[in-house]
Amino acid sequence: MEKDLEYIELFEIYKELLTEKQRELFSSHYLFDLSLSEIAEQEGGSRQSVYNAVKKVKSKLDEYEKVLSLREKNKLLKEVINTTNDENTRKALMEILLR
Repeated sequence: MEKDLEYIELFEIYKELLTEKQRELFSSHYLFDLSLSEIAEQEGGSRQSVYNAVKKVKSKLDEYEKVLSLREKNKLLKEVINTTNDENTRKALMEILLR
């Protein structure tokens, strides 16, 4: 479950780097909670092909995070925002975070 949440977070960060089909399959499984069989039925493919595609997306998300570290940077930025007392600094950091 925790690992699923991590992938959902990574997906939200890196989804624009995925193909439309990869976004659809991942969203169907992780965001809309459809089973692999249900997705395969909708797509006209096999459960195994959907499994392989979702696994490939997860691998890509891991790879993107390994190279770019945006999730980790966001996490650190949130920590700084939560600990700073300067309102101007807090606002500036929030603007960066929300871009």
